Amino acid sequence: MKIIKLFAITLLSFSLTVGINILPSTLAQSSTANLVEQGTQLLQKGKAEAALEIWQQAEEIYRQNQNQTGIIGTKINQAQALTSLGFYQRSCNTVLQAFGNNLECDRLTKSDLDNILPKFQTSNTSLDFQGLQILGNGLMASGKLVLSQQVLEKSSTLAYSNNTKAQLFINLGNNFLYQANISREEKDKKALRILVEQSLSNYQEAATISTEKLVQIQGTINNLSSLVKFSQWSDQVPSNLLQPYVQFQIDTLPEIIEDLNQINPTPESIIATLKLSDALIDIEKINPESNLAELQTNLTEFIPPNKFLNQAIQQAKVINNSRLEAYGIRTQAKLSLTKGKLKEAVKLTNQALSITQKVSASDIAYQLQGQLGDILVEQENYSEALLAYKAAFNSLQVLRRDLVSLNQDIQFDFRANIEPFYRKLVNLLLKPEIGFNIPSVANLKDAVEVIEALQLAELDNFFQDACTNAKDINIDEIDQNAAIIYPILLENKFSVIVKLPGTDNFRYTTASESDLKAIFNNNQSQSESDLKETFNNKISQLRKDIALNVREQTLKQVKFSSNQLYNLLIKPFEVDLETNLEHDTSQIKTLVFILDGALRNIPMSVLYDSEGERYLVERYAIAVTPGLQLLDPKLLSKEQVLVLTAGTDQEAPSYKKEGYSSLPNVKQELEVIGGIIPQSEQLVDEKFTEINIQDKINSEPFNIVHVATHGKFSSNPDETFILAWDQPINVRNFDQLLQSEKLKRSDRAIELLILSACQTARGDERAALGLAGVAVRAGARSVLGSLWAVSDASTAELMKQFYQQLLQSNSSQLRKAEALRQVQIKFIKGEIGQDLDYNIPFHWSSFIIVGNWL
Repeated sequence: MKIIKLFAITLLSFSLTVGINILPSTLAQSSTANLVEQGTQLLQKGKAEAALEIWQQAEEIYRQNQNQTGIIGTKINQAQALTSLGFYQRSCNTVLQAFGNNLECDRLTKSDLDNILPKFQTSNTSLDFQGLQILGNGLMASGKLVLSQQVLEKSSTLAYSNNTKAQLFINLGNNFLYQANISREEKDKKALRILVEQSLSNYQEAATISTEKLVQIQGTINNLSSLVKFSQWSDQVPSNLLQPYVQFQIDTLPEIIEDLNQINPTPESIIATLKLSDALIDIEKINPESNLAELQTNLTEFIPPNKFLNQAIQQAKVINNSRLEAYGIRTQAKLSLTKGKLKEAVKLTNQALSITQKVSASDIAYQLQGQLGDILVEQENYSEALLAYKAAFNSLQVLRRDLVSLNQDIQFDFRANIEPFYRKLVNLLLKPEIGFNIPSVANLKDAVEVIEALQLAELDNFFQDACTNAKDINIDEIDQNAAIIYPILLENKFSVIVKLPGTDNFRYTTASESDLKAIFNNNQSQSESDLKETFNNKISQLRKDIALNVREQTLKQVKFSSNQLYNLLIKPFEVDLETNLEHDTSQIKTLVFILDGALRNIPMSVLYDSEGERYLVERYAIAVTPGLQLLDPKLLSKEQVLVLTAGTDQEAPSYKKEGYSSLPNVKQELEVIGGIIPQSEQLVDEKFTEINIQDKINSEPFNIVHVATHGKFSSNPDETFILAWDQPINVRNFDQLLQSEKLKRSDRAIELLILSACQTARGDERAALGLAGVAVRAGARSVLGSLWAVSDASTAELMKQFYQQLLQSNSSQLRKAEALRQVQIKFIKGEIGQDLDYNIPFHWSSFIIVGNWL
C-alpha cells in the first residue's frame, strides 16, 4: 500500500503556492500572505497538520476582510493538506464548500454534478482548475470513477499551461488505471484494453509535455509502474498493446533516473524513488518471454533497486520523515525476500516496525506485520508467523474506520493488499494441532472471528465507508435450531467450518487440491492461482446453468454440478446436521451460510443431495448473511405487519432510459399483496418516487417494504440500484430512503425489504456483495431478493405464496426463511405453475433471504 497517494503528490507540485498567487498586490506583504507562505513551507516539509492549521487561520482573516478569492484559495490549500494526510473525503467536501456547495462527495450523483460544475467558474481560472482537480480526485477516492472522469475532463478547458495539463493527465491516468482494475474484475476485455491504453498514454503525455522535472519523473514512473502491472494481465491485455510504452521507457527512463538523482529531496521525490524501486523489484520477476523482457534486460543491467532504496531512506532521514524511512526499509525487506535472504528480510522488517511504533504509523505497521508473517512462513516457523498475522489482523481492526479514508488504493487493490492478510491468518489457524488431524477449538473460534471480520471489511470497501456497526452475537441465544456454515477458499484448499447449537460446538473439514480435482472431475495439474480460477469457473458455470430457463439436459447438469457443491459443503457434516431426519423432527431446522467470494452468486437452496434425491431447501430453511455480527435478530408478530408496496407495470421513464422493459405482472403482484394484508399501502406508477417512499416511511411505521421494480446488484456500488418511476435510486442512498429520523431514534427498523424483480450483474463474481450491501445500507433486518431476473409472472406467484405462508403459519410470529422454504417446496413439487415449468430451479431458487432469517 502506498503511504501518500500519487495524486496528492501531483497536486502539491502544482498548487502549493495557490494562496500566494491569488493575493492582490495590496495584500502581498500582509500577515495573511505570510500565513499562506508558512503553510506552503510546512506542507513541503511533510508537516500537513501544521499547514492545515495555519491555512485555517488565514481563511478566518480573509473572512473578516470579506475576501472571497482569498477564502476559496485557502480552502483549496486546506483541501490539499487533507489530501496529503490521506483524508480524501474531507478534502473533497472542503473544496465543494469552497465553491458554495453543501453536498458530500460520496453521495454526489450525475444530476448533482450538473448543478455543481457551473459554480467552478470564478474570475480566477487557476482556482477553478485546482478545485476541479481536487473534486475529481475526491470522487475517485469515493469510487465514483465515471463522475471523477467527467469532472477531470471538464477541467481540460481551464488548463492554462503545459504543466497544468500534465497535472490533469496524471490524474486522468490514475482514474483510468482504477477503472482498468474494475474492468479486469468484470472480465470486460474490450473496455480493459481501452482503459489500459488511456492510462499509459496519459502518464506518457504528462511526462512529455511538462517542463517541471518532478512531474516528468512522476509521469514516467507512473507509466512504468502501470506497465509492469498490466504485463501481469497477459490473459486479457495483449503484448502488442504495451510494446510502444516499453520503448518509451527504454528511451526515457535513464534520463529520468539521472534527474531523480539530482533533484532536491522532498516527500514527493522520495515517494517517486520508492515507487521506482517497487517497479524494479517487480520487473525482476517478469517472465523472460514477456513483452517486458527487453525492458528488463535494459534496466537491470545498470539500475539495481537497492541503490534507489538506500537513496530514498537516507533522504527520508535528511528531511526527518520517519514514515517514508519505514516504508523504504519495508521495501528493502521485500527485496531481500525475493532474493531468498530470509534472515535479512526479518531483520529489516522488524527495524521498520520499530520506526512505525515510534510515530504511531499503524497504516504501515499492519503491512509490516503481514510481511513478517510471510517471511516466517517461508522459514516454516508457523507459530511465530501466526503471531505476526494476528498482530496484522489486530492492527487492521483498530484501523478499520480509518482505512477507507486513509488510503485511496484500498478500494481498487483491496483484494491484493488487504484481503490476503485475513486469508493467510485463517489458513494458519486451520492448521491441525500437533498429534491431531484437525485444528483446536480455540483456533476454529478465532478463524470464525477472522472470516466475519473479512465480511465486514469487504462491505466497508464496497461502500468506501465504515458504515457497518458490528456487535457480538451469541447465536445460541437467538436460534437453537440453526447451524452456521462458513466456507472459505484458501491458497491451496477449500475449508468449511460449521457452528452447531451449543457452546463452542464446531465441526471442520477441508478439501485439498487433489480432493477438489476429484470432486470436480478435473485431472489437470493446478497451480495455486489456477485452483482458485478452476473453482470460480465451476461456480460460474453452475450459476449460468441454473439461470437458464431450460429443462431436460440443463436440469440434469444443474443437479450434477450442485451435487458436487453439496459434497463439499454439506456431505461431510450430514450426521451432525441430522440430514437423515425430517425437518419437523430434527433440532437443525435452518442453515445459515456466511459465503465467500463467488459462492455468494449461488443460491444454497439448489444444492442437490443425489442420494436423498432432493434439494437442500427440501430439508432446511436457508438464509445467507454477511456476518452474524451484523444481525439484529427479532421475530415479527403477525398482528404488527404493515406493508408498503411500490412499483409499476408501465414503461416507466427510468426503464426507458436504462434500457429495461416493462413488468406487466407487477400490478397484479401488488394487488394480491393488498388482498392478503389489508394493512398495506401502495405507491404505483407516477407515485413511485424516492421522495414519496421517504415521506411514507417517515409518516407511518411500516415494517415490510415491498418494491417490485428493475434493479441490479453489483460489486460496484455505483452500479447497484433500483429504478423508481423517474430515476434510479443508488444503494448509497438507501440509508436515507428507508431509515427515517423516527426509526433512527427508536428501536424500530424495517423488518423485511423485498426486491422482487432485481438481479445481480452478469460476469461479476462478487455481484451478490451488492445484495448484502443493500441489506446493510437500508437498515433492514432482512432482505428478500433475487440473484437473477426471473419472469415476472412466476415472481408474482412466488410473492403471493410467500405472504400467504407468512400469515398462515401456526405460530403467532413470522419466520421468513421457513416461509420461503415452504413456497419453494411447492414450486419443486409442481403444485404451482405445473404447465409452466415452474418446478425448475430457474424460477424458484433465485430468491434468497439475506440477514435475519427469523
